Amino acid sequence: MASTTATTLYSPLTFRLLSLQSAVAQAYANARRLLLATFYSSTTGSGHAPYPGDTEMSIPWLTATLQAKGGIPHGATITSADFLGLDGNRGLAGVMTKILVTYTLPNSKDDTHQIHLIMKRSADKRSSRLGNIISGSSREVIFYGSDIAKDLLPSTILPKIYYTHGSIWLGEYVVVMEDIKKRRAEELAQDANNNTSGKPPVDVNFVFGNQIWGVPDSIDRASLPPSADMLDQMFLTAAEMHAQHWNDQSLLKLDWLKSTGWYKGSNRVVWEWSLQAGAVRWEKGKAMSASGGFDVKYSDKFVKIMDSAFKRASWERLQTRLQDKTIPFTLTHGDFHAANMILDCSSATEAPSICMYDWSEVCIWEPTTDLGQTIISDVPVAVFKTHARTALKKYWDRLIDLGAFKPETYPFETCWKSFLRGGIEKWLWMFGILCSYPGMPANAVQYFHDQMLAFIELAGDVEEDFYDITTVVCYPPSNLQ
Repeated sequence: MASTTATTLYSPLTFRLLSLQSAVAQAYANARRLLLATFYSSTTGSGHAPYPGDTEMSIPWLTATLQAKGGIPHGATITSADFLGLDGNRGLAGVMTKILVTYTLPNSKDDTHQIHLIMKRSADKRSSRLGNIISGSSREVIFYGSDIAKDLLPSTILPKIYYTHGSIWLGEYVVVMEDIKKRRAEELAQDANNNTSGKPPVDVNFVFGNQIWGVPDSIDRASLPPSADMLDQMFLTAAEMHAQHWNDQSLLKLDWLKSTGWYKGSNRVVWEWSLQAGAVRWEKGKAMSASGGFDVKYSDKFVKIMDSAFKRASWERLQTRLQDKTIPFTLTHGDFHAANMILDCSSATEAPSICMYDWSEVCIWEPTTDLGQTIISDVPVAVFKTHARTALKKYWDRLIDLGAFKPETYPFETCWKSFLRGGIEKWLWMFGILCSYPGMPANAVQYFHDQMLAFIELAGDVEEDFYDITTVVCYPPSNLQ
């Protein structure tokens, strides 16, 4: 890995200061919990909003919040709010819980209705707060409450948000949102008797086979769209979002967005921490494979690309890339893959739409990186080898239709090259982390290796330094913890 001498001198001090901040934050949270338990009741009065670590939710608060946001009618009475597990959640951060809210309407106490919610919140412990402070993961709830989110296109891309609380300084967040997969659940149950065309929303990753995990038997695969059609829709959805803020300089004023600091030449130490963590884990992953105890086979070409990228990686190279005015930037999801998308087919009168969640990595970045990430993450090789270029051309055409740029300023071949480079660059650091991540099965590591290698083959013969490690998820290296 390239030298990081300029920051290694103060990295330990920075880490100790952030550790102290997390300790103060946890002490504040403990005091807050004690005060709330003393002065508020979960069943009477106005109640209080949920915070990390709370074991119950205030019914009066929930009633007022849902009524104010149109989740339940005014005058409705909530009779219960049951916390349920979230089956199939493979996220690496945050605590997610389903909440089934049952309520009655005025003058109709025997007529019960339900609304399905999801609450995502940070864990209530110091180590989690430290990780959140460094990673800035509270940005997701800040995003949900921002003007950018309110105006984001397409209008169907976000779930209905009922409540957000987030503090980057405290390293905590809470968001209460609709459970997209239960959207129009009561209507669909009634419509099933009338044979209407509405269908329950479904995870987009099931359309592509769900990586190594497979599609549950409960999913009617015959009802899912063809993979190529789904890929087109994903790319066209991204075009709507990307066009809205194409090279939008005002994004650089939003310091809570991930990577804003990098574009402005700051937050170097955290980027270098993350780079070091990826390099250490990549070396461990290679050793695990070589020992024979972890059944992953790396191709020589793949190892050469990974080794070369980590060796060359430096803050200076990153800055050269980010200051290149010929490379566009926009608002990107930052973790754009099919497991973060729901295909909403629940309306019998509206076209199916994609709704996205888990915006914890929302950032300013090169647009096609989003697209390349999901190809490698989700799309079978046979599908993307034959259809990736076609889908990208539709994406590029749509951007032109929306006025993002003129064709001569960003030719399609430039877009294609950016896509081929950005997809791998999104995955270089991530693969370094995942290849020795605790609990990651060998067949999953092999899957991502094979997906990346097949994507690399799309680019053909390229220069040795074609791929750089640029975008990372921010957290400290192990030697500072």
